[in-house]
Amino acid sequence: MARMSASPSDQSDAALYRLKAARLESLCRRRSDEFGCHGWEHIARVRALAAAIGRLEGADPAIVDASAIFHDTMRSEEDHALASARFAESTLLREGFSAAFAAAVYGAVSSHSFSAGRPAETIEAKVLADADRLDAMGAIGIYRTVQYNLEHGFPAARVAAHIRDKLLKLPALMHTSSARGMAMARLPALQSYLSALESELLDASSSR
Repeated sequence: MARMSASPSDQSDAALYRLKAARLESLCRRRSDEFGCHGWEHIARVRALAAAIGRLEGADPAIVDASAIFHDTMRSEEDHALASARFAESTLLREGFSAAFAAAVYGAVSSHSFSAGRPAETIEAKVLADADRLDAMGAIGIYRTVQYNLEHGFPAARVAAHIRDKLLKLPALMHTSSARGMAMARLPALQSYLSALESELLDASSSR
């Protein structure tokens, strides 16, 4: 059963978001590469996943959407989640949104990163975190892991290690039952690719 949002936007925020969504999207898109592991293609997928999960879980759609488009805007910062949250909050306040709306987006964006260790406290924060993790699973997760390796000059063995040590554990880390079901559906692709990759890496090393 869907749960009601713990931090619903009021009618004026919802109306203002519908009015300014395209402007905010353009602003966020300019801060990102079009393609890449954390490029706009990733943000667009997270946005769609968050919307789908949010509908099932009763999350506030405006808070979820704003959180999704802002979540990686400061990706170059050491603590990108916190920096992106601060940028989102200041931008939304400047654009005329209420302090409560801006704070809700801040909370979701600041807690979406697993490595940052900040707990997701609202349903909107949980939805964003789950959507971000889902985009690291399945065939897309493989695509993004390879992208990240190429972007950072890492070897193929690191792809295998990342899938084995992190990505296969993501279903158990989902906050919502909706995302957990989606994650389980993406698990076989990761398992199959990892098995093939480890086998081929072993063949390559034994043939030297």
